[in-house]
Amino acid sequence: MAGTSASTGAWTQRILGVVEPLIYGKRWIGILWLTVLTVILGYQAAQLEPDAGFEKSIPLEHPYMNVFKQYQSEFGGANTVLVALLQKDGSDIYNEEFLQKLKFVTDEVFYVPGNDRRRVTSLFTRNVRYIEVVEGGLSGANVVPADYRPDQTNFDLIRINVGKADIIGRLVTEDESGALVQTELLEFDPRTGEKLDYRAVAAELERIRGSINSPRKWEFRLKEAVEQESAGAVVATQFSEPGRLDRWFGKTSVKTENESGVPITVEVPNRELEIVELENDNYSESVSVHIIGFAKIIGDVTDATLEVVGFFLLTLLMTFVLLWLYTSSLKLAFLPLACSVVAVIWEFGLLTTAGYGLDPFAILVPFLVLSVSVSHGVQYVNAWVDEIAAGRNSHDASLETFRRLAIPGTTALITDVAGFATIYLIPIDIIREMSLNAAFGVASIIITNKVMMPIWLTYISIGDVDKFQAKQAKKEAMLAGLFRFMAKITRRGPAIVTLLICAVLLAFSLYKYPDLQVGDAQKGVPELRPDSRYNMDSAAIVENFDLGVDILKVVAETEPEACRFYHTMEQVDRFLWTMQNTDGVQTALGLPTYMKLVYSGFNEGHINARILPRNPNAMALLLSQFPSSTGLLNNDCSAMAMFVFTEDHRAGTIKHIVEQVDAFNAENAERFANDHPDTNLEVCADKTALIRQAGQTALDLKQRNDRLVALDANSEEALRLKAEAADLQEKLSSEQDEIRAIDSPCPVNFALATGNVGVMAATNEVVEAQELQVVFWVYVVVILFLWLSFRTLSGVICVVAPLSLVSIMAYAVMAMTDIGLKVATLPVVALAVGIGVDYGIYVYATLVDGIERGLTLEEAMFETLNKTGKAVLFTGVALGVGVGTWLFSALQFQADMGLLLVFMFTANMFGAILVLPALARFLTRRSDGSRPA
Repeated sequence: MAGTSASTGAWTQRILGVVEPLIYGKRWIGILWLTVLTVILGYQAAQLEPDAGFEKSIPLEHPYMNVFKQYQSEFGGANTVLVALLQKDGSDIYNEEFLQKLKFVTDEVFYVPGNDRRRVTSLFTRNVRYIEVVEGGLSGANVVPADYRPDQTNFDLIRINVGKADIIGRLVTEDESGALVQTELLEFDPRTGEKLDYRAVAAELERIRGSINSPRKWEFRLKEAVEQESAGAVVATQFSEPGRLDRWFGKTSVKTENESGVPITVEVPNRELEIVELENDNYSESVSVHIIGFAKIIGDVTDATLEVVGFFLLTLLMTFVLLWLYTSSLKLAFLPLACSVVAVIWEFGLLTTAGYGLDPFAILVPFLVLSVSVSHGVQYVNAWVDEIAAGRNSHDASLETFRRLAIPGTTALITDVAGFATIYLIPIDIIREMSLNAAFGVASIIITNKVMMPIWLTYISIGDVDKFQAKQAKKEAMLAGLFRFMAKITRRGPAIVTLLICAVLLAFSLYKYPDLQVGDAQKGVPELRPDSRYNMDSAAIVENFDLGVDILKVVAETEPEACRFYHTMEQVDRFLWTMQNTDGVQTALGLPTYMKLVYSGFNEGHINARILPRNPNAMALLLSQFPSSTGLLNNDCSAMAMFVFTEDHRAGTIKHIVEQVDAFNAENAERFANDHPDTNLEVCADKTALIRQAGQTALDLKQRNDRLVALDANSEEALRLKAEAADLQEKLSSEQDEIRAIDSPCPVNFALATGNVGVMAATNEVVEAQELQVVFWVYVVVILFLWLSFRTLSGVICVVAPLSLVSIMAYAVMAMTDIGLKVATLPVVALAVGIGVDYGIYVYATLVDGIERGLTLEEAMFETLNKTGKAVLFTGVALGVGVGTWLFSALQFQADMGLLLVFMFTANMFGAILVLPALARFLTRRSDGSRPA
């Protein structure tokens, strides 16, 4: 087919005929509405808040997460916080100082915002008990006596009770030199009903750490009375020295009451407070504190935001300097960056207007938007400079540049928007937010680069035009030799060699692709450096506690009260044995584990009595020792939680364990069906589906009832919720009746999954399933718009082939550098495709335009390099150098993204100026069907 360009043809001229008068006819009107829009969206952008959320980062539509939500209130979720206290000298914990610090931390954790207080567990909580055999039966009590006093008698008693409670390795280290406080956080603060502020939780956890590990503290005192708080009152205490910025620009929330006695919060600038440095009376030289959990990750990432912004500004500065050297004009260097910053402001404003915040893990998206904007801005300024050098004035140069670049540039940006929107297909909220974030940003670029920049360029004066033209001519002369050499890539021999090299790179990348890990490819938290405080804390906890920090909870579902029967518990016990002997599992615990211990106690502690009795009455007696508050079973024992502690959370480990669970479930069902001929496994599968459906209905009902608590009973909203709750209650009753009506005997169903490893398993499965599908649809959109632009198969192939090669090579780079494919990295490869599309469209459009004018392919390529090619080279180098600074970031995921983006920016650049013309040598034809020479 003909090799026509997007910038030629009658339809292009018709579009330009409509758009040109709107932009250039009344330029002051354009400036006015662009200014008004920037002010409005700038105000909205100023309201943008960080918006982290645990449930945003998990695939709530995945079957595992249906189980997770259904049993969250009974068996807990995965949003855990662990606080470990360790003796620095390795001595035991049974002394006054350590136990005082452990009790202090337990009490402080209890009041952490959003904490599920039912789940707080430590030696000092009532849910940590021991059971022992005594004359006449069993005896049990709290590990730490209610009348605890710090004396040697109590220390010795606690030591003995810890051994009886079988918590060594779980809540106490193996060598008894440390102890753990653990809890779970709720997504919504139960006190306020508002979404949990993870930054506040992380700050509170750091305050707890500092209160023990910092020898100094800083008190914030009122200089003047605020409402009911008198001057001199201490309104905050901090255990790290406030910096100058914090002292001058920070604020402290003062909780007080107004004259009517109503609790209020007043924000007081720190500069209006007296900050006093004091000794910390609670400081301990012998105890270290280690904290891990999702909230702490968010806190550490958020704390590094200032550094991220610093790298962002450094990249801007470096790009500005390079632009200045490139254009020889401060005004021309400033303009693309100014338009790019306006685009980011609009992006933030649109994000806020749409009701979203900025997730800490999406903080790199604005830079991608900035990169796309800079890429287009450089192309535009470069073309404008060429027109000025040709003798046109500012207005005519801008108009001619607009006619040449508006259509291909806008097409590239629309392609980017559609491609970014495609990522929305991934059913994980944080990725969907990234998709909208990027789409908003690139949509903004269409206006800022294709409307704002052309208008401003009409007003820019060069000064000494002759001198400016001489400089440009000198630069072109300097580059002419290089570009002449590069244009030879269009000759048959160099083109064949280039394509053969590409084939080798493709083969190597496909060879490495199977090594790409879906999920975490390393221990610890990959978003942070291996030597970060969080990963050091995580390593300390894993090293000192046998059960580790990674838990897969599997829910054993059966009939109500079925745990009184041996045939039910035998299945559960066999499952635990299988898990215990699975590679990657540290240990597996569940209700049978503790029932056997108690039964042994009933039989004078004989080791051979650690079995499950077959007598239902004996089973019932054992079960009486385990209320639902233990977290091992629900109220009617129709569900039991199995705790599978894994060695790590690497993708390979998780996948293997999940496969073993599935294999056991299938084998157990078949075995049960063979032993019970009246079992219909299809009916049992339908029953499981009904249980899940009823669980979702119960969740929906609970949400309505929870919202009703905070509303006026007679309000319109309350009446609507009551009606919905009544309908849901009726639906739930119907579903429960349907479940009870199924009388076929069914095997225990081992449902995946909850716990942090369960969440990771679900996320990994979604990412693995969606990875190629999303990239496929991104390319479908790209190909569609390229076809609409060029109307030739050769044009599509010449742009898409280098782009595809770079994407595949990016996966190989990830595999070789141990960067796992996960929520934080999945969108990057797809988002970075936008830069490659821009490069390819600009280069190919200019190349084909030259061919249509009768130039040989080599001459057309030389002209392309002089026009758009040098801008592509500059953009690739400038963005690559700027992003290269990210490699020195304290955030591992920013360094990883920096590595990927440096590769993709530069690889796409080489793809556009080397691979694309090599393909054009064999594919491109003129509109009359002839091949260019």
